[in-house]
Amino acid sequence: MMEETQLSFPHLEITKLEAMVEIMFLAAYADGSINEAERAELTAHAAAMSAGRLGADIVESLIAIIERSVREEGRRGRFAALRARLPDVRMREAAIELAVRLVAADGVIHESEHALLVEAARELEVPIAFKGRVAPGSAR
Repeated sequence: MMEETQLSFPHLEITKLEAMVEIMFLAAYADGSINEAERAELTAHAAAMSAGRLGADIVESLIAIIERSVREEGRRGRFAALRARLPDVRMREAAIELAVRLVAADGVIHESEHALLVEAARELEVPIAFKGRVAPGSAR
């Protein structure tokens, strides 16, 4: 029997942590905004994943950069860049799982958020592990 490998987020390079935060942000921003619950959840996840290396001020700066990048390159361009920055499929899968938790922070998975999660899984070449567990409009 093969053992499952656990990712050690605190030991990941900052650029990989930033890429994971970007995937989470893209999911939360799918409905055109990121509300306070999602922003707080994103900041908390980033701080926990990085063992404090990504504090609230860094996450806020990162969010501003991500928003600008999405406007300039579009989501598809960002997904291509993220796939390159996260070459390990386990990291991409973990980022999508964290994104699922993030978009559920406000209690509802909006249709646009669900569609973005499906798009992210496809573009990042990750099996859709959340299929059937997360549906548009579902409350969590």
